[in-house]
Amino acid sequence: HPSPGRHNPPLSAETPRHASAPAMIRPILALAALLSCASALSPSPRPSLLRTPPTLRLAGGGPAAAQPSGTKSAHSLADERQVFVLSDADAISAAVVESVAAIGAKCIADKGSFTMCVPGGSIVKALSKLPKDAMDFSKVNVFFANERIGEFKCYKGAIDSFVDKLSIPHENVHKVPDAEPADAASAYEAEMLTCVPKDDNGMPVMDLVLLGTGEDGHVGSLHPGSDEIMQSGKGKIVLPIDKSGKKSIAASLDLICASDNVILSAAGAARAPMVQSALSGTFDEWSLPAGLVKCKGSTVWLCDEGSIADFAK
Repeated sequence: HPSPGRHNPPLSAETPRHASAPAMIRPILALAALLSCASALSPSPRPSLLRTPPTLRLAGGGPAAAQPSGTKSAHSLADERQVFVLSDADAISAAVVESVAAIGAKCIADKGSFTMCVPGGSIVKALSKLPKDAMDFSKVNVFFANERIGEFKCYKGAIDSFVDKLSIPHENVHKVPDAEPADAASAYEAEMLTCVPKDDNGMPVMDLVLLGTGEDGHVGSLHPGSDEIMQSGKGKIVLPIDKSGKKSIAASLDLICASDNVILSAAGAARAPMVQSALSGTFDEWSLPAGLVKCKGSTVWLCDEGSIADFAK
């Protein structure tokens, strides 16, 4: 977890649960969560909480190339985050695919399953390029880092882009429930706790979290200065959002930072000021969520020559 400090709020060892759903709704949502996981492979216990070097590793032991193909330059930060600079947005997409294939194949070889948490947008579109023989996709479980309730754009985007193409069983694609945000968040949290291995603090540990970044430094639905980002360090797993008629859920920073691997992408010169601040730590508390992402294992930034320009000066 991030260490206590100005930019790195401590993550609590306690994991308080969300308020319970109404009595008549909670049993239904809980049953739905259990049924959703019934056919998924039972994950093995997480063997260790020791931090691992920020490199991608392939089945068979030994480190793979510490950087994706096409990397123009690489930076290793003092906090062990890795930054790989590629030529443009297309090269970043190719690096996402390469990384997902490597991490997924390794997880399935090691423990028989692979769990990833994805957003929407360009990252999901990139996953359409995953080769059908990259791994045993029947052993892949997909969760969502954020979702607009009712519209379900992230779920629909995943189905259309890569789920059906790669024959991932739909029961392994964990859709956010169609319910009020508090009820949906509670049920989705219960589903994660049922389907995903947990660390010693009871936090689900995803094998991989993929995140895009906004020019303002938001990731998923964690926006600068928002109530959601300021819940970090409180052991929350899934956060309800009900603002201005927009109802959604978001994976918490605590959940993101508990994962074994995180890959963030940032393309284009418009993101250069954000990337410079996020990587150097020059930002006010809660003002740049992307800069707070530092997981227990490998945290990788994929940038292009435009987005890294200010940091490279």
